[in-house]
Amino acid sequence: MRNQASRAIFDYWINLKHDGAVPLKTEIDPTALRHLLPHLFMAGFDPAGTLSFRLAGTRICDLFGREFRGEPLAGVWQEGDHRQPVEIAHNVIQSQQPALLDVFASNGEIRHAYEVLLLPIRSVETTASDRIFGALLPQFSPYPVTAMPAVFLALDNWTFLTGSGSHFGVPLTGDRRSPQQMHGRLPPSRRPL
Repeated sequence: MRNQASRAIFDYWINLKHDGAVPLKTEIDPTALRHLLPHLFMAGFDPAGTLSFRLAGTRICDLFGREFRGEPLAGVWQEGDHRQPVEIAHNVIQSQQPALLDVFASNGEIRHAYEVLLLPIRSVETTASDRIFGALLPQFSPYPVTAMPAVFLALDNWTFLTGSGSHFGVPLTGDRRSPQQMHGRLPPSRRPL
């Protein structure tokens, strides 16, 4: 992770885990991450089984010049290039393993490096993870106003994140295999729980 804010969000998520179980949505305290709220989002399955944005922070909406609530997660990716990022997100939920994606936010002419952090969470006490708590942060510097709005994200690289403790000062490990290699084939769709 290049952005220290991504590390802070990941550490916050790690510290909410209980006996290996991913955190509940209700355990996430917005005041604990108040300075990062504009960069955060939540995604879950809609009634049709499509992974869609539930919430998106103001910096994310400003970056693209539109509201994301209710929009499919696939809609933020470059046209024709959304399959792998959506598969990764499905695997984050299914395997309950976080992922970090290196992406470019682009308006079709100019592109800037960002990172997307995908963390699995649960909406109710008794189920496995069924949502994503995520962040979209610039890797190095803020997106310039002159290049806004971005039209899409393009995937550059990604990794599943491993480990169980705080990662400040600890080497971060990952696995760059495809989602299928990591966890087998995904079901064609997933219904909300």
